Amino acid sequence: MLLVGDHRLGGIGTTISSWESLHLRGYDVNNVLLFEESRYDNHTYLKDYFKDRGISTLSLPPPPSQAATLEEDERSMLRYYESSIDHPSLSTCIEHIISAHSTRLESLQSLPKRADANIWHPFMQHTERNEGNIIAIDSAYGDHFQTYTASTPASDTSTKAVDTQPSKRLLKPAFDGSASWWTQGLGHGNPSLALVAAHAAGRYGHVMFASAAHEPAVSLAETLLSHPGNDRLTRCFYSDNGSTGMEVAIKMALKASAKRYDWDHIGGEEGEGSGLTGAKRHEIFIIGLEGSYHGDTIGTMDCAEPSTYNREVQWYKPRGHWFQFPTVKMKKGKWVVEPSSGFGEKREFSSLDEIFAIGDREEDAAQYATHIRDSLAELAGERAEKVFGGLIMEPVILGAGGMLFW
Repeated sequence: MLLVGDHRLGGIGTTISSWESLHLRGYDVNNVLLFEESRYDNHTYLKDYFKDRGISTLSLPPPPSQAATLEEDERSMLRYYESSIDHPSLSTCIEHIISAHSTRLESLQSLPKRADANIWHPFMQHTERNEGNIIAIDSAYGDHFQTYTASTPASDTSTKAVDTQPSKRLLKPAFDGSASWWTQGLGHGNPSLALVAAHAAGRYGHVMFASAAHEPAVSLAETLLSHPGNDRLTRCFYSDNGSTGMEVAIKMALKASAKRYDWDHIGGEEGEGSGLTGAKRHEIFIIGLEGSYHGDTIGTMDCAEPSTYNREVQWYKPRGHWFQFPTVKMKKGKWVVEPSSGFGEKREFSSLDEIFAIGDREEDAAQYATHIRDSLAELAGERAEKVFGGLIMEPVILGAGGMLFW
């Protein structure tokens, strides 16, 4: 992108602000072009400023003042354009634009090979991964990535670094079907979110939260607590990602249950190190749903039944009971609820609203509640030395478990 700067009084601030605005929105500015002007000499200052940021700054002589007549003005501007064609700055600018474009394409084309050599990708067999099936992402906006995919088969190792056929250089949109693993619910490249994030980074950087607070964190907590309408929710706890957020929630649940029921899951003699009067030692389990997934840290892995996400990890130990659940599907144009194994009958509904109108399906809810209570009573009877200290449920849909509605 070429940014035309301002050579007049105040033009330095205006030009820098324009560049920052474009930069914060994800645009690449390769050149800044402005007129030479000896009084304020903006081009000299901006040349040094943008050089530190890897941006070329070029200047041209200003156009002539407006002539007395239209004919004279046209002749004057024609002479100006003709002289500018051969101006070194203009030639340099054009060459730099072409060079920057070529460099960008070369970088995109080399990304799969460089990634293959330097990165371990998650959730895939690396014996099946190679530079031929790695997608290079140039940018994203809304719900789509702009992607470059190497056209040469993976077995062909003679691919040159630069593809010289223009038709194969074009970026193609790719729908981000998983919202980048459920972190981009509002889409990519949202200008409002970008500016808010930039403002926070410029104002705070990172604030250690041990005994501190700042306005955005407190305001967000107040907003979150004011909407659910549950008086039991009185505090927010901030974490930095989904997996560690689950770790925090599990620790809270286990600690609350251990204190409420006078348990001690810590090793050693009865009550030792627990701080709980008369505590008894127990291995505490959780209750969840089959096919669930809560993250890749060691603790959250143990809260899910054995699956491709955890069973190959040497420290994994399943610590729970996972219920089957009715699933919601559309089959042959009809909404269907398929019951869990050995419980209930398959039923058809006219709409999703009818399925999730739980208030109108009290009999179904009561039957399933009875099923859960009976199962837990049986588990407690069979394994009285083991207790359940938490419930983890993925609301409405199990994502990593197979995009299952329940």
